[in-house]
Amino acid sequence: MKHFARFLDKLDKTKDIDGKSVLHNSMIVYGCGNADGNRHTHTNLPVVLAGAGGGTINPGRYAKFNAQPMSNLFLSMNDRLGVKGLERIGDSSGRLKGV
Repeated sequence: MKHFARFLDKLDKTKDIDGKSVLHNSMIVYGCGNADGNRHTHTNLPVVLAGAGGGTINPGRYAKFNAQPMSNLFLSMNDRLGVKGLERIGDSSGRLKGV
């Protein structure tokens, strides 16, 4: 986590071409695909979404999404990137509201 925090700090201190920080213009997912390594469960995943996605994400808060596939997050991120016509990714079941 120290390395991840240092990475985010560097992104925050680096200005992008629009004058905002690279972190502001980024969406970085950090986490794990298994909540419990012994049982290989895929629920309650420990995931951090860092950055503001160019202002499309409200950062600095905790959000809990019960029983949602991780691919729903990726689908929502693609929407923020401006990807059109993408209905599904893997086992996605819809977009995450409130990301």
